[in-house]
This record gives sequence, C-alpha cells and structure tokens, in this order.
Amino acid sequence: MAKRKRENSTETKIERWIKEGRGQGEGTNYQPWLEIQDVASNGYATRNLGWKTQRKHYFLSDLELHYFYTLEWSPHVLDIREQYPLLPLERTIEIAESFGINHPKENGSTGPLKVITTDFYLIVKTQSGLKTVVRSIKPSNKLTIRELEKFDIERTFFKEIGITDWGIVTDTDIPKTFIKNISWFYDAKTLDNRPNLDTALVRKLEPRLYKAIKTEELGLSQLALKYDEIFGLEYGSCLFMVKHLLANKIWQMDIMNKLINPSAKMEIFDKQTNQISERLGGIS
Repeated sequence: MAKRKRENSTETKIERWIKEGRGQGEGTNYQPWLEIQDVASNGYATRNLGWKTQRKHYFLSDLELHYFYTLEWSPHVLDIREQYPLLPLERTIEIAESFGINHPKENGSTGPLKVITTDFYLIVKTQSGLKTVVRSIKPSNKLTIRELEKFDIERTFFKEIGITDWGIVTDTDIPKTFIKNISWFYDAKTLDNRPNLDTALVRKLEPRLYKAIKTEELGLSQLALKYDEIFGLEYGSCLFMVKHLLANKIWQMDIMNKLINPSAKMEIFDKQTNQISERLGGIS
C-alpha cells in the first residue's frame, strides 16, 4: 500500500510539472525539469540572463556551470536547455529492464522511480544545418559502473528518437584558464546593471581606453581607476567596460591560455574596429 501511494505521488508530481511547462519550450521560453530547490545539491542559478537564451539557467554542480560557459562562448551553439527530462518515464523503465539494470530512483535507492534528466540538450549550428546534441556532465573520478549504467539508459533513449550525438563531458575536458577568465567577465555582457553607462558612451570612450591599455604600463585595475577619474566616471566603470568589451568579443585576447590578472598589464590583440557598432550593448 505504501509503495503504491509513493508511486501515485510520483505520477501526480510528473503530471503537475508537465502542466507547469517543465522540460518544454525553447530559447527564452524553455523551463528546466529540475530547479535548485527540487534537489539536495549545491546548485546555482545564473545571476543575469543567459547570453543566448535571455533567461535564467539552473545548474546542479560547478562542473555544469563551467561547461555552460563554454557553450555560451561558442558561436555554434544556438540554444541551451539544461536539466532536460527523458519522458515518458515508462520508456526509460523499459530500457533499464532490457539492460537488466536498476532504474534511478528518488533519494538514491529508497524512493520511487524518478524521471531521468540529461544535463544539456543543445541546438547547434553546423555546415549542413541545425543539429541536436546531448551532453551529460560528470567528474572523471565519479564515472563508476553504476553511473555508466545510467548513461546507457540516456544514450539509448536519445538514439531511439534519432539523436545520436550524445556524449559525456568530464572535468578533464574543461579548459580551466578559460573558465576563470569568462567567470571574471560573464556578468558584463550587457550594460543593464550599470545605469551610468550606455552603448553610446562606451562606444565613445572605447578608443581611448584601448589605446591606454595598449601603450601604458600600468596594471589593469590601476589603469581603469586612472581613466575613471579622467572620464569623470564612478569608480569601477572602466573596469566594467573592459569586461563588457571582452564578453562581446570586441577586444580579443588569448582567453584559453592567458589568465587575466587585474593587477598586471592586460595583453589584448588588435581589435576589429568594424565589429564595435555591431556588438556593443550585448549583441552577439
């Protein structure tokens, strides 16, 4: 009786979440199946809206967040849907039974069977058109036999619906220097949180700030403060502009291999001036 009650409770939750729109939609309108409050983990929500989707994203680990940054930076990724559900539940149960393995349950091994979610369901632009790509995220030291069994269910589920580009991403696949750099400027993609700055002002001041960084020997933070005073801006404005210009790929640097150190002189490549009008203000 208790088991049946739990099953009914799970079915009711699944029905309710589907009615709420979870696991459905695309772009701005996509709603993840799981949000931070639904699981016992150290999850994260992006503080600002995602660059590509213009919505908040929800992640259940640092590694998921770090992989997300690589997706945001890639010009080929068009849509990012995290915590994507494998529905209907009955199909993943059948796949697990066919493999002779236990289907994942709520609360580990004690609860009712749960809806499996994949970490990232992606729409990617290729030379031959749009393509759906699925990626599951897991630290390399946690790729146990049990985890690989669960991944077999995922891989088979997506293969059956015609999605064959499925893969596992581990911490060894994530470029650490890149993650530190993009973490530093990620929230500066737009000027929404800087009421004292607008696109016209940044466009006007950018050439002088660029010349100063290329020619002066001051560390980035010191130079930014110096030009805050020269421009008559509140402290922190020029440093934010630097982040904004990097986030919009107007200023180029070796983001993969060269760690940004605000105390040191910044090394940036020559800019492509024809991109400034197109990209300032968060247009990618």
